[in-house]
Amino acid sequence: MFTYRFPFLISLGIGLLVGISYPFIDLGLACRLPTSEACVWGKAYFPLTLSVSGVLLGGAITGLVYAALIWWRRRRSRDDTA
Repeated sequence: MFTYRFPFLISLGIGLLVGISYPFIDLGLACRLPTSEACVWGKAYFPLTLSVSGVLLGGAITGLVYAALIWWRRRRSRDDTA
């Protein structure tokens, strides 16, 4: 199984996907009214938000998913030997 062999690559991919997509979703929700203050500030700070979210949120999600995959792999290997 793919998740059994490469847990770090899978968790890194999921973390990057979440970290990069969050600012787009947030900006899309803020810009339902294009002249709103949230939309104007969101567009102004979008590059900063994208980089910070990619590192902080993506890193946190990567760590959580990696820990979950390692836990699942260890649990599965214990169940197979029993």
